[in-house]
Order: sequence, then structure tokens, then C-alpha cells
Amino acid sequence: MTLPISVIVMTKNEAENITQTLPPLLKHFDDVHVLDSNSDDKTKTIAKNLGATITNFTWDKNYPKKKQWGVTHLPLKHEWVFQIDADEMVTNTFVNELNQLSLNMDGYFVSARMIWNGQLLKFGARNNKLCLYKKSAFQYPVIDDLDSIGGWEVEGHYQPIPTSSNAKIGQINAPITHKDTSDHWLKRHQIYAMWEADITRKNAWPNDPVPWRKFIKNNIKNKRLWPSLLFAYGYILKGGFLDGKNGFDYAKHRMQYGNMIIDELKNRQIN
Repeated sequence: MTLPISVIVMTKNEAENITQTLPPLLKHFDDVHVLDSNSDDKTKTIAKNLGATITNFTWDKNYPKKKQWGVTHLPLKHEWVFQIDADEMVTNTFVNELNQLSLNMDGYFVSARMIWNGQLLKFGARNNKLCLYKKSAFQYPVIDDLDSIGGWEVEGHYQPIPTSSNAKIGQINAPITHKDTSDHWLKRHQIYAMWEADITRKNAWPNDPVPWRKFIKNNIKNKRLWPSLLFAYGYILKGGFLDGKNGFDYAKHRMQYGNMIIDELKNRQIN
């Protein structure tokens, strides 16, 4: 039996990744949409052949950006939406947990375990996103970033916010996986760092549904100590050292990302 949840997979030149991402989604969910940003590889052909619904997205440089546009404009069958990137994959334990849920919350955070340079990291820090929710209960906010250096067509490193004050949020315990490599990660995060620095400088971070995350964005991410805290959290507190060389490399890259943001902030103050 398939899950009554509409899935949105965001793509742009993801022909290699979607051959792994789409099959388990199409097996376990009955409404799978690929929202593609004018790919010029075989992404759309592969997705169509596998059985997904394809919609093209061309950003008009305004809001809504890609995530909210998909929720608002795609012909979704269900009230529940699950947003996933093309380099992420659902696991059997994740699907099993969804099958056992009563979905009595309004939204759920979903964590991702890294596949880093080909190795599944069993420890270390995980990304945690509010990407499974009722489409009537959350929406991505409009923030002051349309002129930001490093801005792009997808909403940045922030969560959708509740449309009412009594929204209930839970956590899916079973993780999905997120595939990346050192080189690819670094190239993307050089752009993300410019955007984060600009948002921090403008004090434009939107409200976060988790108060401590909002506190960190507003009070700690602009401090020189922040990158070292990132490393200590992932490598020591969360046991990243148990994953060997790649566990260290991933924790180091997270620290490097923090340093890139701090350096961007410092350079803009000087200039």
C-alpha cells in the first residue's frame, strides 16, 4: 500500500542522482512530482520513464521561490507534502516509520544521514529539515534576500513557518540519506556562505519554529567561535570520530563553512 503523501523532488541536472532517488519514492508514495529547473541533461527523460510527474520551473527572480511555488502550484493529490532533494534518498526504516505514524501532528522534522565520499556516516551531525507537513499548516516566508549575493531560486537555510500559533511539530526518528562529496559540497557552500553572511548582516533570518535554532542564527552564527563549536558538536559530541577519515573530513568541512560565513561578514564590514 502506498502512502497518501504528495512528494516533490527538486531537480536541476540530476540525471545521475534521480536513478537512485525516484524508484523507492515511486514504490512507496502514490503521488510523486519532479519539479525541474530547465535541466539540459537527461533528468526529465529519466524521471518520465520511471513514472514521475514532471513540471518545469523557471524562476522569475521574485517570491515565491521553488519550494513554496511547488506546494502552491503543483496539482498535488494530498494535504500532506514531503519535499526532498534529488541527492537524498528515503530508507526502508524511514518508510516503515511513516507507515506506523498516525500523522497527528501538523508537520515533522526529517533528519538526513550523510553518505560522504561514498561512505555512509553512522555518526556525526545531521541536517534536520521540516520537510514533511500539511500544506495548509506551513508556508515559506518572504525574506529580504532577492538582492543578496549568493541568492538563488530555492529558499535558503531556513524552515517553513506555521500559519497558526497552535501548529504541532514532531520529529521522524528514522533518517533519510543525503549523498555528497567533499569537492561538490565545498563548491555549493561557497555560494551559500555569501548568502548566509548577507542574511545575517541584514538581520533578515525569518522566525524558526524551534526557538533555540532562531537564537543560534541571531546570536551565535556571526561569532568567530561558531565554526569551532560546529566541529566539536559533530566530531566529538555526536561521535563523528567513530566514522574514521570521512567522519573527520565531514566535520572539518562543516567547520570550514562556518569560517567562510565569518570571513564574508568580516570582509563586508571592511568594504
